[in-house]
Amino acid sequence: MTEVDADLEAIQALRAGLLAFAGRCRETLPDADYAVARAIQKLDSLEADARDRISNLTNLLYECYSAAARGVAADCSHIRHALARAEQRLAHILRARRRLDDAVEAWYERRYALENALDSDLSAAVTYLDRRIAALEAYQTTQLIAAAAAVGRSGYLGLMGAAIGAMRIAEGRIRRTLGRAGEETASQVLSQRFGLHEVPFTQAAHGFDRVFRAPGVPLIVVESKASQSGALRLGQTAAGEQGSPGWLAQTAEKMTDPSSAQWSPTNARLGRLVQEMGPENIPVLAVVTDYARARASVFGRQPSGDWALIEADIDLNDLDLNQVIAEKPEAGSAEPSRQPSPWSEQGAALPAERREGAPGGVERKG
Repeated sequence: MTEVDADLEAIQALRAGLLAFAGRCRETLPDADYAVARAIQKLDSLEADARDRISNLTNLLYECYSAAARGVAADCSHIRHALARAEQRLAHILRARRRLDDAVEAWYERRYALENALDSDLSAAVTYLDRRIAALEAYQTTQLIAAAAAVGRSGYLGLMGAAIGAMRIAEGRIRRTLGRAGEETASQVLSQRFGLHEVPFTQAAHGFDRVFRAPGVPLIVVESKASQSGALRLGQTAAGEQGSPGWLAQTAEKMTDPSSAQWSPTNARLGRLVQEMGPENIPVLAVVTDYARARASVFGRQPSGDWALIEADIDLNDLDLNQVIAEKPEAGSAEPSRQPSPWSEQGAALPAERREGAPGGVERKG
């Protein structure tokens, strides 16, 4: 196992562990809520019983005093003692209820903090790990292509079959990793070139590639494509072309459906925001990356449904895109070994396009 394989396996294990932890927490929360409700219900019942007993004993004591006032011999001391014990019991129950209320208030504060961590922080962490996984897979793919090409150039006929086989095995991985690297490139182009702010969410198959926001615009949906020609080619789905209001509406519906693979608390909020704003009012951008020329173009969907070119031939070399493949070293740390860029000579040999939703196309797996 290479160092890259070990890193990839460790990150995948961490991602799986985080999701398993989140699942166990979410399974436990309803049980905790039920236990809290049962405790409150029990104390309410005890308080009601204690108040009923005090009321009954008060009536008995009044009747006893009335009889004594009429000259009837009556010993009211045992009733007074029973009433005092009942009042003490009620006071004890009320003190317990106040302590429980304080504990429940503290519990719900921690519960909401945990839910927020599972919803926002963990979602952002999983998204970050997904990008690191995509980066390492992209690096593995470029290395596989280089190795296969080197074997092919060696001229050893006995190894040609192995080289061709390696390329065929790599083809599916190449298409997948190219698309994921394209999403990261689109993210960097929009954040660095246009100043948009990315919104973390739980990515799934057949959903949004990226989501951004800008001042006064709470939601911008982004599609990323890779093409040698730089032309925008969007996939066709049952709900319409990617980026269309129909496609946005269908995706938002899935994101808000707890039975859907696209559902998560974060996705549900984004889906509801799409529904509240109206799919036809959601800005949609598409970033097309040409890895052979290290250029990107940005398109925007118009109200008419047509796509207008916003900016063409953005030079990727002018952007800090190294993080598509590897994180920059921290200050004072050793410089890591340089890894090939997805738009290097090896990247230029990758498949021309990735068309999500198109017949026969390969779609991003979430």
